[in-house]
Amino acid sequence: MSDPIAHTTATYDRIASDYDERFTDPPPAFAAFRERFASALPAGARIADLGCGPGRETAWFKERGLAPVGVDRSIGMAKLAAGRGVPAVLGDLRYPPLPPASVDGIWSAAALLHVPSEQTEPTLRAWHAALRPGGVLGLITALGESEGWEPVPYRTEYERWFVHRDPGTLLAALDACGFEVSWHESNATHRTWFNVLATARG
Repeated sequence: MSDPIAHTTATYDRIASDYDERFTDPPPAFAAFRERFASALPAGARIADLGCGPGRETAWFKERGLAPVGVDRSIGMAKLAAGRGVPAVLGDLRYPPLPPASVDGIWSAAALLHVPSEQTEPTLRAWHAALRPGGVLGLITALGESEGWEPVPYRTEYERWFVHRDPGTLLAALDACGFEVSWHESNATHRTWFNVLATARG
Protein backbone atom coordinates (compact mmCIF):
# COMPACT_ATOMS: atom_id res chain seq x y z
CA MET A 1 0.00 0.00 0.00
CA SER A 2 1.22 3.53 -0.71
CA ASP A 3 2.26 6.15 1.83
CA PRO A 4 -0.63 6.60 4.30
CA ILE A 5 -0.63 10.41 4.16
CA ALA A 6 -0.40 10.68 0.36
CA HIS A 7 -3.01 7.98 -0.17
CA THR A 8 -5.41 9.54 2.35
CA THR A 9 -4.94 12.96 0.75
CA ALA A 10 -5.83 11.51 -2.65
CA THR A 11 -8.95 9.94 -1.13
CA TYR A 12 -10.06 13.30 0.28
CA ASP A 13 -9.56 14.92 -3.12
CA ARG A 14 -11.96 12.36 -4.57
CA ILE A 15 -14.61 12.53 -1.84
CA ALA A 16 -14.44 16.24 -0.97
CA SER A 17 -17.92 17.14 -2.26
CA ASP A 18 -19.55 14.06 -0.71
CA TYR A 19 -17.84 14.77 2.60
CA ASP A 20 -18.98 18.40 2.58
CA GLU A 21 -22.59 17.44 1.88
CA ARG A 22 -22.70 14.79 4.62
CA PHE A 23 -21.00 16.55 7.52
CA THR A 24 -22.81 19.82 8.09
CA ASP A 25 -23.71 20.25 11.78
CA PRO A 26 -21.19 19.08 14.40
CA PRO A 27 -22.26 16.75 17.23
CA PRO A 28 -23.14 18.61 20.47
CA ALA A 29 -19.93 17.66 22.30
CA PHE A 30 -17.88 18.80 19.32
CA ALA A 31 -19.72 22.14 19.11
CA ALA A 32 -19.35 22.72 22.86
CA PHE A 33 -15.61 22.11 22.68
CA ARG A 34 -15.27 24.42 19.68
CA GLU A 35 -16.92 27.15 21.75
CA ARG A 36 -14.61 26.41 24.70
CA PHE A 37 -11.57 26.79 22.45
CA ALA A 38 -12.82 30.03 20.87
CA SER A 39 -13.66 31.49 24.28
CA ALA A 40 -10.08 30.91 25.43
CA LEU A 41 -8.82 33.37 22.77
CA PRO A 42 -9.14 37.16 22.53
CA ALA A 43 -11.16 38.80 19.78
CA GLY A 44 -9.20 38.94 16.53
CA ALA A 45 -6.77 36.22 17.56
CA ARG A 46 -4.88 34.59 14.69
CA ILE A 47 -5.60 30.87 14.50
CA ALA A 48 -4.70 28.03 12.16
CA ASP A 49 -7.26 25.32 11.43
CA LEU A 50 -4.98 22.38 10.64
CA GLY A 51 -6.65 19.73 8.52
CA CYS A 52 -9.48 22.20 7.87
CA GLY A 53 -11.31 20.01 5.33
CA PRO A 54 -14.08 21.95 3.59
CA GLY A 55 -13.65 24.89 5.95
CA ARG A 56 -16.88 24.83 7.93
CA GLU A 57 -15.04 25.28 11.23
CA THR A 58 -12.70 27.85 9.71
CA ALA A 59 -15.72 29.90 8.61
CA TRP A 60 -17.32 29.50 12.04
CA PHE A 61 -14.19 30.91 13.70
CA LYS A 62 -14.27 33.89 11.34
CA GLU A 63 -17.91 34.55 12.23
CA ARG A 64 -16.90 34.29 15.89
CA GLY A 65 -14.53 37.26 15.46
CA LEU A 66 -11.26 35.38 15.12
CA ALA A 67 -8.76 35.59 12.24
CA PRO A 68 -8.41 32.02 10.93
CA VAL A 69 -6.48 30.41 8.13
CA GLY A 70 -7.33 26.90 6.97
CA VAL A 71 -4.57 24.45 6.12
CA ASP A 72 -5.19 21.17 4.28
CA ARG A 73 -3.18 18.82 2.06
CA SER A 74 -6.21 18.09 -0.12
CA ILE A 75 -6.67 20.59 -2.92
CA GLY A 76 -10.31 19.54 -3.18
CA MET A 77 -10.90 20.38 0.47
CA ALA A 78 -8.90 23.61 0.34
CA LYS A 79 -10.96 24.82 -2.63
CA LEU A 80 -14.18 24.20 -0.71
CA ALA A 81 -12.78 26.10 2.28
CA ALA A 82 -11.76 29.04 0.10
CA GLY A 83 -15.27 29.00 -1.39
CA ARG A 84 -16.58 29.76 2.11
CA GLY A 85 -14.72 33.05 2.07
CA VAL A 86 -11.88 32.15 4.41
CA PRO A 87 -8.14 32.07 3.75
CA ALA A 88 -7.12 28.50 2.92
CA VAL A 89 -3.72 27.20 1.91
CA LEU A 90 -2.35 23.85 0.83
CA GLY A 91 -0.12 22.43 3.52
CA ASP A 92 0.71 19.42 5.64
CA LEU A 93 -0.43 19.56 9.27
CA ARG A 94 2.70 17.62 10.27
CA TYR A 95 4.79 20.69 9.38
CA PRO A 96 2.31 23.52 8.84
CA PRO A 97 3.34 26.45 6.62
CA LEU A 98 3.42 28.89 9.53
CA PRO A 99 6.32 31.05 10.77
CA PRO A 100 7.56 30.39 14.31
CA ALA A 101 5.36 31.82 17.07
CA SER A 102 3.02 33.32 14.48
CA VAL A 103 -0.43 32.19 15.68
CA ASP A 104 -2.41 32.59 18.89
CA GLY A 105 -4.28 29.32 18.47
CA ILE A 106 -4.24 26.02 16.63
CA TRP A 107 -7.42 24.06 16.05
CA SER A 108 -7.22 20.53 14.68
CA ALA A 109 -10.35 18.40 14.60
CA ALA A 110 -10.39 14.80 13.33
CA ALA A 111 -7.13 15.31 11.45
CA LEU A 112 -4.31 14.04 13.69
CA LEU A 113 -6.08 10.68 13.47
CA HIS A 114 -4.69 10.33 9.93
CA VAL A 115 -1.07 10.85 11.06
CA PRO A 116 0.90 7.61 11.64
CA SER A 117 1.58 7.06 15.33
CA GLU A 118 5.37 7.30 15.04
CA GLN A 119 4.96 10.84 13.67
CA THR A 120 2.89 12.07 16.62
CA GLU A 121 5.62 13.85 18.59
CA PRO A 122 7.32 15.52 15.59
CA THR A 123 3.88 16.84 14.56
CA LEU A 124 3.11 18.19 18.04
CA ARG A 125 6.54 19.85 18.19
CA ALA A 126 5.86 21.59 14.87
CA TRP A 127 2.54 22.84 16.25
CA HIS A 128 4.23 24.12 19.40
CA ALA A 129 6.80 25.98 17.29
CA ALA A 130 4.04 27.75 15.33
CA LEU A 131 2.22 28.91 18.48
CA ARG A 132 3.25 31.95 20.43
CA PRO A 133 4.06 31.24 24.10
CA GLY A 134 0.73 30.89 25.88
CA GLY A 135 -1.04 30.11 22.61
CA VAL A 136 -3.99 27.73 22.75
CA LEU A 137 -4.33 24.28 21.17
CA GLY A 138 -7.73 22.71 20.60
CA LEU A 139 -7.34 19.10 19.51
CA ILE A 140 -9.94 16.45 18.68
CA THR A 141 -8.71 12.99 17.78
CA ALA A 142 -9.79 9.36 18.08
CA LEU A 143 -9.12 6.99 20.97
CA GLY A 144 -8.41 3.28 20.75
CA GLU A 145 -5.70 0.83 19.86
CA SER A 146 -6.00 0.20 16.11
CA GLU A 147 -4.03 1.76 13.27
CA GLY A 148 -4.62 1.00 9.62
CA TRP A 149 -6.75 1.39 6.51
CA GLU A 150 -10.52 1.87 6.63
CA PRO A 151 -12.86 2.17 3.63
CA VAL A 152 -14.88 5.37 3.35
CA PRO A 153 -18.39 4.25 4.44
CA TYR A 154 -20.19 6.15 1.68
CA ARG A 155 -17.50 5.61 -1.01
CA THR A 156 -16.15 2.15 -0.20
CA GLU A 157 -13.87 2.07 -3.23
CA TYR A 158 -11.60 4.54 -1.38
CA GLU A 159 -9.61 4.12 1.83
CA ARG A 160 -8.18 6.37 4.55
CA TRP A 161 -5.52 5.72 7.19
CA PHE A 162 -6.83 5.95 10.76
CA VAL A 163 -4.88 6.02 14.02
CA HIS A 164 -6.71 5.49 17.30
CA ARG A 165 -4.52 6.69 20.16
CA ASP A 166 -4.19 5.83 23.84
CA PRO A 167 -5.20 8.91 25.90
CA GLY A 168 -2.41 8.59 28.45
CA THR A 169 0.23 8.24 25.73
CA LEU A 170 -1.13 11.28 23.88
CA LEU A 171 -1.23 13.43 27.02
CA ALA A 172 2.36 12.44 27.81
CA ALA A 173 3.40 13.35 24.26
CA LEU A 174 1.74 16.75 24.56
CA ASP A 175 3.63 17.40 27.79
CA ALA A 176 6.93 16.28 26.25
CA CYS A 177 6.35 18.61 23.29
CA GLY A 178 5.84 21.72 25.42
CA PHE A 179 2.09 21.81 26.05
CA GLU A 180 0.29 22.32 29.33
CA VAL A 181 -3.02 20.46 29.20
CA SER A 182 -5.74 22.39 31.01
CA TRP A 183 -8.78 20.26 30.15
CA HIS A 184 -9.75 17.08 28.34
CA GLU A 185 -12.74 14.81 27.89
CA SER A 186 -13.85 11.82 25.84
CA ASN A 187 -17.17 11.28 24.08
CA ALA A 188 -18.53 8.77 21.61
CA THR A 189 -20.27 8.80 18.25
CA HIS A 190 -19.22 6.16 15.71
CA ARG A 191 -15.75 6.53 17.28
CA THR A 192 -14.52 7.45 20.73
CA TRP A 193 -13.24 11.00 20.58
CA PHE A 194 -10.75 12.81 22.79
CA ASN A 195 -10.99 16.59 23.14
CA VAL A 196 -7.92 18.34 24.55
CA LEU A 197 -7.40 22.01 25.43
CA ALA A 198 -3.80 22.98 26.07
CA THR A 199 -1.47 25.98 26.09
CA ALA A 200 2.04 26.27 24.70
CA ARG A 201 4.72 26.70 27.34
CA GLY A 202 7.34 29.32 26.51
